[in-house]
Amino acid sequence: MSAPRTLLITGAAKGIGLAVAEAFDAPGNHLVLVDLDPAGLHQALASRNWQAEVETQACDIASLPQVQGLFDDLSRRLAQVDVLVNSAGICTENEPEDLDNWRRVIDVNLHGTFQVTSLCLPLLADGGRIVNMASILGRAGKVRNTAYCASKHGIIGLTKALALDLAPRRITVNAILPAWIDTPMLRGELAVQARIAGISEREILRNARKKLPLRRFIAASEVAGMVQYLASEQAAGLTAQSLMLDGGVGLGM
Repeated sequence: MSAPRTLLITGAAKGIGLAVAEAFDAPGNHLVLVDLDPAGLHQALASRNWQAEVETQACDIASLPQVQGLFDDLSRRLAQVDVLVNSAGICTENEPEDLDNWRRVIDVNLHGTFQVTSLCLPLLADGGRIVNMASILGRAGKVRNTAYCASKHGIIGLTKALALDLAPRRITVNAILPAWIDTPMLRGELAVQARIAGISEREILRNARKKLPLRRFIAASEVAGMVQYLASEQAAGLTAQSLMLDGGVGLGM
């Protein structure tokens, strides 16, 4: 059994972030669940009989003052953070002329991830782990997704460079590149596409699965399992990597 650890997980109210929290729910662990949505955090806290010590922190990671306030509080109470999982993000489509959504997506996905990481570094233990949630769209493009694609390409670059900066402290930094993960975010995106196409959500789900070599979506728990590996002693030598988890849809991109 691994030694108790403190994990800070952003975007933890639902989806991948919540699945990661559940994967590390063990006696002795301390989980700091961070999300923009206080009601969602409350629901996550009530969703199970947690074995770990769990606290929730409402914070908009795009707001530097809010992130500074979060870490001012944590630094007074916590000895260290062992694992940082940057899972918070939004996937708002934007036309090339859409400046407002461009700024919001970049502010949350890229600036927010960097702000949380930067301010967490004084608390992060030597030999600690950072796992960033990128996307298959960190290696590809998609119509009406310039902001999202740019933000996820940026996270991959951030991961590589930061891994070199933190190597002297034996802190590993890796990114996971999910695609077609069965989360509320994906279901919401597909629902919008169904309305645009004039078809039912059931039909668009069926059509989406047909595009995948495995003919199924990846479960959020499978992403959490990859985070567990990256946080394990067995992955101590793995850093600066971008690991695809896409059911084969990327075909090795």
